[in-house]
Amino acid sequence: MQSSFKREDRTYYLTDERMAAFQALTPAQRLAWVEQMAAFLRKAAIARQNQLKDQASSP
Repeated sequence: MQSSFKREDRTYYLTDERMAAFQALTPAQRLAWVEQMAAFLRKAAIARQNQLKDQASSP
């Protein structure tokens, strides 16, 4: 089953305050944030794949 959601339709709004907070982080803190986001996205992708497998195998 193919999702009707288009990846290019995603929108993310970033406030000036949030950008300033990110800029205030040290390079090590920024790297940790990026690594945490990558881990989260990997887990979300795996969960989605498992969900699609379960739906496909259901009668």
